Amino acid sequence: MDAQTRQGSAAAGNDVPGGWRFFLFASPQLALATLGLPIVIYLPAYYAGPLGLGLAATGFIFMLTRFWDVFTDGLFGWAVDRFPTRWGRRKVWMLISTPLMVIGTVAICFPPAGAGSLYLFFWLTFIYIWWTLIHLCHIAWAAELSDKYDERSRIQSRVLAVYFSGLLLVLTAPLAVGAIIGDTGLETKVQAMGVYAAVLLPITVGAALLVAKERPPPTRAVGERQMGFVEGLKVAARNPALLRLLGVDMLAGLAGGTASGLFVYVTTELFRLEGALKIGGVALDPGALLIFTYAGAFFGVPLWLKLSYRIGKHRAVATSALVTIAAFAYAMAMPKGDFLAAAVFYLVNGVAFGAAPFLDRAMLADVVDLDQTQSGEQRTGFFFALMSMTNKIGYALPVGILYPVLELVGYNPNGGNGPEAIAWLTAMFVGVPVLCKLLIVALTWNFPITREMQAALRAQLNAQDGTAS
Repeated sequence: MDAQTRQGSAAAGNDVPGGWRFFLFASPQLALATLGLPIVIYLPAYYAGPLGLGLAATGFIFMLTRFWDVFTDGLFGWAVDRFPTRWGRRKVWMLISTPLMVIGTVAICFPPAGAGSLYLFFWLTFIYIWWTLIHLCHIAWAAELSDKYDERSRIQSRVLAVYFSGLLLVLTAPLAVGAIIGDTGLETKVQAMGVYAAVLLPITVGAALLVAKERPPPTRAVGERQMGFVEGLKVAARNPALLRLLGVDMLAGLAGGTASGLFVYVTTELFRLEGALKIGGVALDPGALLIFTYAGAFFGVPLWLKLSYRIGKHRAVATSALVTIAAFAYAMAMPKGDFLAAAVFYLVNGVAFGAAPFLDRAMLADVVDLDQTQSGEQRTGFFFALMSMTNKIGYALPVGILYPVLELVGYNPNGGNGPEAIAWLTAMFVGVPVLCKLLIVALTWNFPITREMQAALRAQLNAQDGTAS
């Protein structure tokens, strides 16, 4: 590669779309948000309760499909890095996956009469495969837009802000539809989310593919061999910074998955919010509290971004974990049946929640730099796939473990539970997230890749690129 080509490659790597172009680039997150937390909040409760699968069976299926997804994540991440196409490493897979994900979304949100365990297992597995490819390629593409420590945080924060906007939209849609038709049941909520995602996904993916460029793969020396999948896993396993960050992301998933998976039961039976607040004589659905969560997350993103400029990404993540712990302490002291008091809890918890998703990704982009100095390969897709794996494990375990435990202690998902069952619900809802957040503080406070170290890594990579060329 000559100097002119190399300069063009560098420019492409820092060609960050501005204004509306960036929004259109990030817009697939508006639709992908449906298959994030909302599906963990409403879908398990829908299949366990109204569709009659039961807590244990539903929890096991969700956990099993997520663990299968863990395997495919790593393989997909390696493949999209290892086998670029003439149309790029990211765009082509997003284009292929979109119509297939639409089919899966409709199937999972509009199950036929008599849909049972096998139906849920098949369509969950199907939809997660294509969601993974779109999401993985999109966030890896975003991570490759810039080489700069703080600009990476800014890019990921803006992508996450669009994701949170999508969460707010998809959570508002079921409430609006329910208010219009006079039905706020789980089936209405699930179907409204399905329509939202199926319509929006093709539009937003198409827009993203048109407005932004991909970064060409880094230069390789002539005859240099690329690593295989197993060899790549071994090299990754010897990277302490990567393992530490993956642990942080899995713990964040455990905390978020616990709060999300138990949301329906916590708001109705622990906080006793069913019918607690009426507007114009109409009881407000407890699901409206999720709007406070993601509104807090949306407005919290720029706060955490500014804090990361001052104290570093890692310590901003640690600080957000401490805020979450304080929020759960407040939740245990607040009066039951008080909708506004609960809204404060979900708002503060949402503000804290807004930090980790984008800062973890920005930190992972720095870890990719470290790996590239050691392996000679830019494995952004593979590393982001590993992070996707750990996050999915975190979100899968609470439903897969806590739901069967609740059934074992006699908890009834349709309501009418006694003090002992409620005590178990409380211990899970508070204990798991608080423990996870304490461990996150321990892992991130002295994270090794600082702003100064990342700048040194980029200088080394630039020198290596010049030598290879």
